[in-house]
Amino acid sequence: MKALSLATVFAALSGFAIVIGASHLLGTEVNAQFMAIWGLFFACTGLIDGLTQETTRAVSASQETGKVGNAKPLRFAILIGIVVSALIVGTSWLWMDRLVEGHTASATALLTAGLLSYAFQALLSGLLSGLKLWEQYAGLLALDSGIRMVLMGLAWWFAWGLPAFLVITVIGALSWAVILFSSPRARAALSAPTDVDMRVFRVNAMQAMLATGATAILITGFPTAMKFTLADAPESGVTMAGLMFSITLTRAPILVPLQRFQSALIVNFVERREALLSALARPVAAVLGVGMLGAVAAWLIGPWILHTFFKPDFFVPGSILAILTFASACTGSLMITSTAALATELYRLYIGGWILASIVAFGILLLPLSMPVAVCAALLAGPISGAVLQVIGLLKA
Repeated sequence: MKALSLATVFAALSGFAIVIGASHLLGTEVNAQFMAIWGLFFACTGLIDGLTQETTRAVSASQETGKVGNAKPLRFAILIGIVVSALIVGTSWLWMDRLVEGHTASATALLTAGLLSYAFQALLSGLLSGLKLWEQYAGLLALDSGIRMVLMGLAWWFAWGLPAFLVITVIGALSWAVILFSSPRARAALSAPTDVDMRVFRVNAMQAMLATGATAILITGFPTAMKFTLADAPESGVTMAGLMFSITLTRAPILVPLQRFQSALIVNFVERREALLSALARPVAAVLGVGMLGAVAAWLIGPWILHTFFKPDFFVPGSILAILTFASACTGSLMITSTAALATELYRLYIGGWILASIVAFGILLLPLSMPVAVCAALLAGPISGAVLQVIGLLKA
């Protein structure tokens, strides 16, 4: 687990480096285009992450109970990769030119290839987690982030533009091939048994994907949604590029490590079903505590950091930074309660929490509010409502 902890920290730092590098190398408008594609890619990978979570649960449960079904997660991963990629290719002409200008064909091609590859990355992540092969899983995470960091360094050195950052966005999705080629234990994991048959696995995985898709829309896809819904909203002294940048900065320290630890949380909750609520309380309290400390730090030093190191268009007041930081912790709490619901196979509760959170958040974005008020209210009220629903459901269960 130490290797996994280090890998998650590295993943968070690499995300910071890429976002910060893009803010310096790209102009304000081009950076907003990059953030929209970045958000869209990781929203789609978030959808596919439902495969990771169900694979983790099914393999872990088989290891715990000895029950063996006939499900073949690899077949499902191939199907998901093809379907998602086909949807991108088939619909991109409707919306891609609203996200990027002048690079729509390359953006579509890279997004398609990246998502097809990520289906296999999600599968391998689930298998490694379910078998508790934490060193191999940590290697997968570190390689994913490391590839992006190397390209980020080259982009900084040679002052590359938007096309390079499109490649940086998707290149990490090839990491599964390296790990599979270099690790015999990773290759052996492809034949790991699950506790259900194929039909049940498909249903469970689709439900998990529906929930993780809603998760991803609310987390990584939120800047993309802002670009669509708040283009005409009054800015009140804060630009959309500044808000998008601040959301990413305040989320990365909390949500990136937590996303990487979700598989470990699922295994923990599976093993502690008899004391689920006590097992749930500690990580939720830890995340909210970190969020409160981070909010204070963001209020005190965030404006100075933005003013000193970034362009004036990216400046956001300390009060907004503090709210966005604590809102990230609220989203993190919802992620934890969701993994508890998934570990106990309460799929409707899992999905319901994220759907409610998304409805509340995006409903607020549609209200006639200023841009900063709408964003802060959406990112607080949405996750809190979803987490409360799931806690109530877990108490009843």
